[in-house]
Amino acid sequence: MNRILKFLFLLIGLTNCAAIFSQKTLRGLVKDAHSDEAIAFASVTFKGTSMGAITDSVGRFAFSVNDWPSDTLVISYVGYETYFLTMDQAKNDMDVTIPMQRGTTDDVVIVKSKIDKGLWLWKKVVEHKPQNNRYKFDNFSYELYNKLEIDLKNFKSLQKITRFKPLRPINDLINQNIDTSEGIKILPTYLTEAISNYYYQKKPLKRREEIVGANTNGIKNESMVKFLGGMDQVINVYNNFLNVFNKEFVSPISDNGDFYYKYTVADTQYIAGERYYHLLFRPRRKGMNTFEGDCWVHFGSFAIQKMNLALDKSADINFMERFSYIQEYTRLADSNWFVSREKLVVDVAPVGDKTPGIIGRKTSTYRNIVVNDSSVTARLKLNKEQEEIVTEPGAQQKITPTGKQPGMRSQHYRKEYCENDRHHYECTRVPKANQATGIYGYGLF
Repeated sequence: MNRILKFLFLLIGLTNCAAIFSQKTLRGLVKDAHSDEAIAFASVTFKGTSMGAITDSVGRFAFSVNDWPSDTLVISYVGYETYFLTMDQAKNDMDVTIPMQRGTTDDVVIVKSKIDKGLWLWKKVVEHKPQNNRYKFDNFSYELYNKLEIDLKNFKSLQKITRFKPLRPINDLINQNIDTSEGIKILPTYLTEAISNYYYQKKPLKRREEIVGANTNGIKNESMVKFLGGMDQVINVYNNFLNVFNKEFVSPISDNGDFYYKYTVADTQYIAGERYYHLLFRPRRKGMNTFEGDCWVHFGSFAIQKMNLALDKSADINFMERFSYIQEYTRLADSNWFVSREKLVVDVAPVGDKTPGIIGRKTSTYRNIVVNDSSVTARLKLNKEQEEIVTEPGAQQKITPTGKQPGMRSQHYRKEYCENDRHHYECTRVPKANQATGIYGYGLF
């Protein structure tokens, strides 16, 4: 009898093991196709079934099943075009990245109500702007990390020219350094990083930036310097107007925003125990200097927790095809809100999408934030002018490509120095022998 029971238990164990090993696993990341920003709370379902999930706060999802319940995975999120992923029935383990394109927001279900919730929420945000704008403080300081990348795109025409024998080494160099990690072919051209301590005082107005670490790879010429200058601008979403490449656009939380935008509350979510509204906005009329996008608003303080702004070529900015801007805020110990991260991505095509263009990316992170403190005032007393930028001796040696030096770049990264950044660094470190070809820095701009 005991032998029979042991045999049955063994059989059951083997059956369960077989079921586990035969399971199919799907892991994925949903992100914005242009900005590469993760999309939280997107809907992920198997077509024609009730099986589905919602992406987490960093845009990830996972399924573990015995068999794929459908041959198509449907990914949707308000403000984006629905994405259909065909499942490979032969695969038992899949890792996918879903690039979502911004599209119409007409798919939002609007529940009839006596109160326009979108308009109500916008009014609450505007009402609380003075309390949530970081420039309300008498002074503040923070440690700032800036990373700026410039990549070449649409370089097929360049490759055709370099097929001629005298220029073949250039073509080989291009092929060796093409990056396809983002789904399109790009050629890393320029990368610069800086870590600085920034100080601000309202009255009398003073600013001071002390650059403590810097690293630059690639070559920049005069045209590229102008482009980099256009990206090096401060955007404060609490202002009524936002300057984008020397053109003024109406902020979605402008005091007169209801004249320019339509607002919709898509849903509410709890993040770390706090309630947030998801507010969508789109232009009320075509041809106005307005954005399309969405933001997350904290319930109670009505502060912006995250803002996503987008423009396309209809914005009529010279040579610009697309523009994405993300600004995130964090809550300080005293319950005040302060900017914690910014990301700007812009596509520029000087002569159309068939000729070489550039993609610029700027990422900024803020840490060690101090507000209304005498230490800030004391530091600003070093200023001889209203605004000063100081570079510490040896700053160029303080950021290394490994990102592992304590106190420098690694503290600003959400995760370890990623392979994509490593690839950019390696591609933009051009041997002097190759600089004569004009490839990097490319003499193209």
